[in-house]
Formats: sequence, structure tokens, C-alpha cells
Amino acid sequence: MIKKFEEQLHHDLHQFLQSMKEIDARLPECPDVEEKWEQIAKAYIPDGIREFNDFPTASLGWMMYIGMAVAKFWDAEWEIYSKTEYLYA
Repeated sequence: MIKKFEEQLHHDLHQFLQSMKEIDARLPECPDVEEKWEQIAKAYIPDGIREFNDFPTASLGWMMYIGMAVAKFWDAEWEIYSKTEYLYA
């Protein structure tokens, strides 16, 4: 069920951001981050779900903000951050 929600959310956000001309149709691929992303998302889900009913936009925005931080980590010093066990924390 969470996997289906994640896929639908990914699709909806991609369509929305593409309609706003904020992203390209083709999303970039980064296997290094994708390996780490599941761990980060699992750590965030309890926080995000707890706040989602009252603050859905903020809850989703925080996840995107985390994604931006991970992109910065990847760009800056991924050799260090990729070895950090609890990157979300």
C-alpha cells in the first residue's frame, strides 16, 4: 500500500512540477542516492505521516527539502555522506 502511494505521489508531483515548468519531463538518475533514499524515506515517514492530516503541503514540502539536502550532500562530499548510517537524523 505504501509503495502504491509512493508511486502515485511521485507521478502526481512530477506532473505538477512539469506543468509549472520547474522540472524536465525526464527525471535525472542517481543510483548512489537511490540506494540511500529508501533508508531516508523510511526514517522520515513517521514524522511525515504524523503531520500530514493537519499540514499536507508542509509534510510533502519537507520531504522535497530533504531531497534537496541529499542532492547537496551528493554534490558536495558524497563519499562522506554516503557512509553516514542515519542520514535523515
